[in-house]
Amino acid sequence: MTQYPGINLKLISKIASCLLVFAFAEASLAQTPTKPDTNAAYALVSSSAKTRDSIKPTTKRFMVDGVTGVIGDYVILNSDIIKEYTNYKRSVQAGDLTKCQLMESILRQKMYAHHATQDSINVSDAEVEDRTMRTIEYLRSEMGGTATDQEIAKFYRKDNIAQVRSELDKLNKLTILANRMQERITEAVEITPEEVRQFFASLPADQRPLFNTEVEIAQIVIKPKATEEEEQAAITKLKQYRKDVLENGASFAAKAALYSDDVGTERQGGVLSLGRADGFVKEFKDATFSLAEGEISEPFKTQFGYHIVYLQKIRGQIRDVRHILLRPFISTSQLEDAEDMLKDVREKIILGEITFEQAAKKYSDEEETKFNGGRLINPVTGGASIDLTKAPSELANQVQLLETGDISSIIPEKDQSDSYSLKIIKMINRIEDHEADYALDYLKIKELAHTNKKTETIKKWQADKLKDTYIKIGDDYKDCVFISDWTK
Repeated sequence: MTQYPGINLKLISKIASCLLVFAFAEASLAQTPTKPDTNAAYALVSSSAKTRDSIKPTTKRFMVDGVTGVIGDYVILNSDIIKEYTNYKRSVQAGDLTKCQLMESILRQKMYAHHATQDSINVSDAEVEDRTMRTIEYLRSEMGGTATDQEIAKFYRKDNIAQVRSELDKLNKLTILANRMQERITEAVEITPEEVRQFFASLPADQRPLFNTEVEIAQIVIKPKATEEEEQAAITKLKQYRKDVLENGASFAAKAALYSDDVGTERQGGVLSLGRADGFVKEFKDATFSLAEGEISEPFKTQFGYHIVYLQKIRGQIRDVRHILLRPFISTSQLEDAEDMLKDVREKIILGEITFEQAAKKYSDEEETKFNGGRLINPVTGGASIDLTKAPSELANQVQLLETGDISSIIPEKDQSDSYSLKIIKMINRIEDHEADYALDYLKIKELAHTNKKTETIKKWQADKLKDTYIKIGDDYKDCVFISDWTK
C-alpha cells in the first residue's frame, strides 16, 4: 500500500489553520490597509540599468526603517503588522495567533500575488469593484442592515466611503491575484479512487475525522396570494410615487423611507448597489440594467412584490440605485386560505394520495426547489447533505426533532425581505454525528484527499519559488519558526 509520509489529520488541521490565518489577514487588512507607497518602504541601489526582474534581481536591495519584509515587488510595513495584531487581539480570543503566524500569512499572500503578476494573470477593474461592493454591503448587513456610508467609513477609520472603496480595491486586487495564482497551481490536480482509498487507509484510527449531524430535507412553501384589486392598488401607488419624483421634483429617497416595504433599505432611502453576478432576482436585475442614469423604471413584479427602481449612478459593472418595494395587502382570510391549502396537501401526502415530490412540483411557490421535489441544496457543496452545525439556526431548530421519513407540521415564517409564507418539511435522510466511514462518507473523504493533494502541490510550488524569489525578512522576525523557509 502506498503511504503518505507525514500526512494525517493533524497536518490537514495545521494547514487549515494556516488558511484561516490567511483569511484573517485579508479581513483585517480590509480595516487597516497596507500602505501602497513602496518607494518609501525600501531603497534600490542599481548596479546596472533599471531592471524589472524581481526574481533573482540584479539590483541591491536593503531594508529601511519601518519595513518588516520585502517579497518580490511587495513590501510589508512594521506598522501594518502591529495594526493587524492589535485588531486580532481586540476581535478574537487571545492565544490562537502569533505575530509570526500573521507575518507568514501575509508573506504567503504577497508571494502568490507577485508570481501571479509575473505569470501575466490579470484582474479586471469590474471584478475588483464587485468584490469591494460585496464587502461593503456584507459589513452593512452585519451592522444591522441600517449602517450609513459614513458609519461604514468610520468603521474603517476613513473620512468617507470613497476612501474606503479605494483602499478595499487595492486589497481586493491583491487577494484576487493570490487566489488566481493558487487556482493555476492546482488546476490540473485530480484525485483517483485509489488515491482516496490510500489516503483514508493512511489515517491512524484515532485521527479519522468526526462528521457532524447531516440531513437531507425537502420543503413545500405556500405564499398567501393577494387579490387582483390589492395588486393593482400597489401598482397605482408606485406609479404615483414615480410621477411625483419626475414631474413634481419630489425626493425618491424620501418616498422610499416613508413607503417602502423593504425593511433592509427603507431607512437609507432604498439605496442598493448591484452587479450582474449578484444574487438579486432576474426581474430586478433586468429592470436595473435597462435604465440610464437618472431614469426611474415603470412598476414591475418580483417574487417579493412590486418595485420601482431609480438608477442614480453607473460605476463600470456596478449600478447604484434606490428602489421602493410595495407588497400588496394580504388579508386574514387569505392567510387562512393558504393555511387550509397546505393542511390539505399535507394530509394527502400522509395518506399516500400523492408523494411529497409530486406535491412540491404541483403546489409549492418556491421556484428554486419545486421542480427538484422540494429538495434543499447545500449552497457550499452543491450536494443534498446539510451540516446542521453550519445551517441557519432557524432551519436547524425546525428539523432538529424530525427523524427520517417524518413530515413536519405547518411552519409559518418570514424571509429576509419580511415576506410571510407557510411551509412543511420532509426529513429525507438524517445521519447523526459519527466517525468517518469510508462507504458512507466517501464524497467527503474524497474532498479531504483532494484538498490534501492540492496542498502538497502548492507546498512544492512554494518551496521551488522560495529558491529564486527575492525575500527579505526584518530582524524582528528572523527568529520566527515559520512553516516555510522564508528566511533562507
